[in-house]
Amino acid sequence: MGTIILGSQWGDEGKGKLTDRLLNEFSFDVCARATGGHNAGHSVRTGGQTYSFHLLPSGLINPNTDNLIGSGVVFNVEAFFKELTQLESQGVPRLHKRIHVSSRCHLNFTLHSAVDGLSEQELGTNQIGTTKRGIGPAYSTKAARDGLRVIDLYHESFEQKLRLLAEGYRKRYGELLKYSVEDEIQRFKIYKEQLRPYVVDAVEYMKVLRENKLSMLVESSQALMLDLDYGSYPFCTATPCSIGGCIQGLALNPFEIRNIIGVVKAYSTRVGAGMFPTEQGGDIGKMLQEIGGEIVGY
Repeated sequence: MGTIILGSQWGDEGKGKLTDRLLNEFSFDVCARATGGHNAGHSVRTGGQTYSFHLLPSGLINPNTDNLIGSGVVFNVEAFFKELTQLESQGVPRLHKRIHVSSRCHLNFTLHSAVDGLSEQELGTNQIGTTKRGIGPAYSTKAARDGLRVIDLYHESFEQKLRLLAEGYRKRYGELLKYSVEDEIQRFKIYKEQLRPYVVDAVEYMKVLRENKLSMLVESSQALMLDLDYGSYPFCTATPCSIGGCIQGLALNPFEIRNIIGVVKAYSTRVGAGMFPTEQGGDIGKMLQEIGGEIVGY
């Protein structure tokens, strides 16, 4: 049933390009994201166009592939619709019918981004070097069991829970927290109706997948050396980037995994901060950056 593509270094190994090639050569029925958020970055160049992905699975390029954002992903609604709009402008066919979002995904709010920036400031010279997109704080609220999931959007308690979450951060950061919970609530009154057609019960989705003996390609985020448990803690991401993370994030049956593909490149790059070797400068560094198509920042 399943093939998993993993980054074997620090990320940016070119997993998205391999995803597109495998989908074209082996005709997988589904492409899925298991963990992470819109801090991921996949660029795919095909058919004369370049497509940029952060939250969405890059399997959307293939018109014959269904796509799932799994339960282990922290989901930013604004990023979701922004990427869909861009892909639509590039002529990706049947786009809105081929993307599904697990109702169990935890929501990544503007609140989380604001807190992410403040947390980095507190660390000073020991900063993690996050993308400041609120990924760590979103997973923190998930683990603390006061986070909100996609399904919570459709419950009456949503606004109360978000206000409580914001108030907890307000007590810690005071006036340093530049954030309006009421503005966020108003945005989500619109988002919840726009999002409704894409939301699925991912457990049922996977059940149907098995019953129909359909194949899945799992597109992992980041890479093994950024794994929360086995990477360079604390200079890592906030979620498992390993096989275990893929199994948990999608409710995969380990016995149904057919192939695991680790992606490497000839040199190493790393996003973030920490006590690591310095970058290669001069002509050699410039050559590696140009030939490898490396992009600075997000």
